[in-house]
Amino acid sequence: KELAERINRFLGTLDEKDRIMFVRRYWFSDSVSEIAAKFQMSSHNATVRLSRIRKKLEKFLLKEGFYI
Repeated sequence: KELAERINRFLGTLDEKDRIMFVRRYWFSDSVSEIAAKFQMSSHNATVRLSRIRKKLEKFLLKEGFYI
């Protein structure tokens, strides 16, 4: 429950596009190609952006005291 609260707080720090991409990928299991098409970007760019979001999440959780 605490982890879910922290993730929700993290999502609030993201801009709208990053938040939607993250949720579509990791909550709704959309493929990278589906996300890329929705945001009119290449699959490579979507992959890179999602990777950067995950790294931000990792740093955020470490700062909040969660170790992954």
